[in-house]
Amino acid sequence: MSTGKAMCWMLAAVIGISTAVWAAEAAPGGEGRGRRGGGAAAAGPPRARSVVQVQLPPPAFPTQLLPDSPFGINTAFGPGTADLIRRLEGFQQVGIKWGRQGFSWRAIERENGVYDFSAYDQFVDTCHKYGLSLFGQLSGPPPFHNYRTPEGVAAYARFAAACARHYRGKVDHWQILNEPNNAGQFKEHPEQYAALLAAAGKAIHEANPDAKVLGMNTAFIDTIWIEKILSMVPYDCFDILCVHPYRSMSAPEDKLDWWQKDQYVGAYYKGILDETWPMIRQGFLEQVAELDKVMAKFGALKPVWVTEICWNTNIHPYGTPEIRQADMLVRFYVLAMASQRVQKVFWWTYRDSGSRQYDMADMVGIVRNNYEPKYAYFAYAFMTRMLEGKKWVRNERLGPDIFLVVFDDEKANQEIMVAWANRPYAYIRVGNTQAGLTFYDVYGTMRFVEFDPVRTASLPVPLGESPIYIVGPRGLKANVRPDPGW
Repeated sequence: MSTGKAMCWMLAAVIGISTAVWAAEAAPGGEGRGRRGGGAAAAGPPRARSVVQVQLPPPAFPTQLLPDSPFGINTAFGPGTADLIRRLEGFQQVGIKWGRQGFSWRAIERENGVYDFSAYDQFVDTCHKYGLSLFGQLSGPPPFHNYRTPEGVAAYARFAAACARHYRGKVDHWQILNEPNNAGQFKEHPEQYAALLAAAGKAIHEANPDAKVLGMNTAFIDTIWIEKILSMVPYDCFDILCVHPYRSMSAPEDKLDWWQKDQYVGAYYKGILDETWPMIRQGFLEQVAELDKVMAKFGALKPVWVTEICWNTNIHPYGTPEIRQADMLVRFYVLAMASQRVQKVFWWTYRDSGSRQYDMADMVGIVRNNYEPKYAYFAYAFMTRMLEGKKWVRNERLGPDIFLVVFDDEKANQEIMVAWANRPYAYIRVGNTQAGLTFYDVYGTMRFVEFDPVRTASLPVPLGESPIYIVGPRGLKANVRPDPGW
């Protein structure tokens, strides 16, 4: 996409009709050249050009802060980010209402015992102006503190308390470090993280009794490490348990989690675990259930937040095609909401961190490094328009191959069923009424099926791996049918 086209898209997004046009090009070996708008064919080898256009209605809540929203992002920016407003406008158009934001200890405490919040003050207000609530992730010690020592633990607790006190009412959720179970962090010394969590959690609660402390924040759903920490800390020192359950390239419902198998068992706990580890052969919701079993040993279940997740679109091992990334994003968010255990999901991240198509760390965004939207951008944006503010009411079916999750639209006196299959095709039968049924794909393409007493009163609906939204009167019911749907 040229800079001009990107700017036109951004301008359209800002005025409330989010329109994007992008071209996918390939060299088919034919003799013709693709043309657009009657212009001259571009010089170079023969190529085909396809143009896809997606138009979205305006976001429903562009400036409102919605504390209960499940739709989050890892912001990957800070007070000095040059393109801050451009990213915030993008978040606003997608309908993202929460950001996971780093609050750098070394940037705030540049002098021992002196806290300077001035850079973050305006930054927090600017995020709120664009309808983005934040939770603060506290890490990055200054050179004069070592949080592996008792003195460093005390200093970190003072810093955490200062943040909670200063931003009370503006930022009331604070996360204690990022992926502390990683090698080089506290993987080999869980007692050191336990000391930080216990001290900082207590300090935050004392500084702001309304604050919530986010603990664990582990790479993987690392039940082994989490259980060690829980055995060392007061259970009330944190309020929300956070995990990063990456599972590229597997779908969230798959019974084989390749990332768990190769990275967690094969590398992370090499020589300790083997391929009999049960979580290798579990879907995401089953893994959350394993996490709940660990928590139940120590007290009441705490809410779970997924503070990092994505399907990377790298052209390399563990990579996911861009069009599949869109489906995986919607399926993961809807499963999280269906679980009634996972309150929020924070995608990593909005914008690709680089342009190396083969690099897993670069290919993480829902837009490319040059701001071209990927399919996932539109899937996320339409999902928020369909589900933000809607109430989960039931799961008609959660597997093993077919998934049907129902939400209530109180204003429209309707229900929305999100439906998909974890295989290429499947069928359900949905009861139709005189009002008919409306269908949308993940990008918002609408199809309406009117009521016909013979043909559509009991309507066979084909499903695939890409979710659809079925909108109709309350009481939507669906029955699974054998192929091909009779």
